[in-house]
Amino acid sequence: MLIGKALIPVKVLRSFGTWKSGDTILIEDWKAKELWESGIVEIIDESEKIIRELDQVIAEEKANEPIMPIPEGLYSRAEFYIYYLENYVKNRVEIDIDVINAKVTKLSNLKKKYQHLKKLRFKKILTAIMFRPASLEILSRLSPEERKIYLQISQIRNEWLGES
Repeated sequence: MLIGKALIPVKVLRSFGTWKSGDTILIEDWKAKELWESGIVEIIDESEKIIRELDQVIAEEKANEPIMPIPEGLYSRAEFYIYYLENYVKNRVEIDIDVINAKVTKLSNLKKKYQHLKKLRFKKILTAIMFRPASLEILSRLSPEERKIYLQISQIRNEWLGES
């Protein structure tokens, strides 16, 4: 779900408000989606950058026992580029087949790494909950999406074990 947690670089195709054709700007993910679908902007494809960032975070998680902080908005940016690549491939019939194949490859790679990171971190969150439920130190290392999971499962754990 695109809710404005990620800033996406776009190139303005048609003047819109104070933006001129050719401007490159950063806008919230939901705005980028709406304006791209309307043909006002072109998304600047940073999916390879996100894939590299996911690789780096996965490597750090594997190398460290405790859960590590992740870059702010990483999940939101990954979700945006999954949306972008899926729709680009679906809706662009006039584009060169090599371009489509490259986008499909990026999409597959991005989805695989995104899911791998989420599973890796979920496993670490569950381990942290077993030993340190509702820890402020652990909370400080989690993304907003992960904090919600951590707190909810911590509460269930404490109720189950009678440690409220």
